[in-house]
Amino acid sequence: GGSAGMVMIGSMIKDAPKIDINNFESKESTQILDKDGNLIQDIGQQIRTNVSYEDMPTSLVDAFVAVEDSRYFEHNGFDLPRFAKAFLTNLKTLSFSQGGSTFTMQLVKNTYFTNDETGEMAARSKLAGVKRKVQEIFLAMQLEKQTNKKRIFELYLNKLNFGGNIRGVQKAAQYYFGKNANDLSLSESALLAGIINRPNAYNPYENLDYATNRRNTVLDMMVYHGYISGLEAELAKS
Repeated sequence: GGSAGMVMIGSMIKDAPKIDINNFESKESTQILDKDGNLIQDIGQQIRTNVSYEDMPTSLVDAFVAVEDSRYFEHNGFDLPRFAKAFLTNLKTLSFSQGGSTFTMQLVKNTYFTNDETGEMAARSKLAGVKRKVQEIFLAMQLEKQTNKKRIFELYLNKLNFGGNIRGVQKAAQYYFGKNANDLSLSESALLAGIINRPNAYNPYENLDYATNRRNTVLDMMVYHGYISGLEAELAKS
């Protein structure tokens, strides 16, 4: 059984895309500046300005890790316990809403398996979906060997959809709060970490109550994982 499983996995990854670190770089939007260097307008189907890990506040990193991938800095790109838990939950509920993907796996999916312009994946059968997931895991583990955790996290946050045509955490910070990513507060960081799960539904301009509840969930997860105290969470919620 084990041998048959290895043969099947081998057949699924033999035509996987070849890892190229340059493929994970997200294109920035074109900027029109005045004669003094002040921004007049961003132009492009997607509005993005990349930002480095060093320019991300600790609260932003902690918020994303707490709610999306709590063992990110410990696993090798594939979090087996989390993946197994998600798989069993899906079998029990038959909802298949739990993904169990790590940041690295999501970065691989958004780079090789998702249309970056629309955010849509090509239609596939159930078997094709299994094959894609196996390839995601395989490529994620390869990527973790080629670069470091901070760089992967940076690439991931710069690629994310934050609603509409806003891409990357820097433009999200400017769009929602009128500030750069490195100036985000705890409450603002938690809101951005919550938005990506359903970027249009959690848009605070459209659904403020919904977005606020999601932000509070992120803050509660930060308390659960020990990043902030209960008092800090309550102050941030207020």
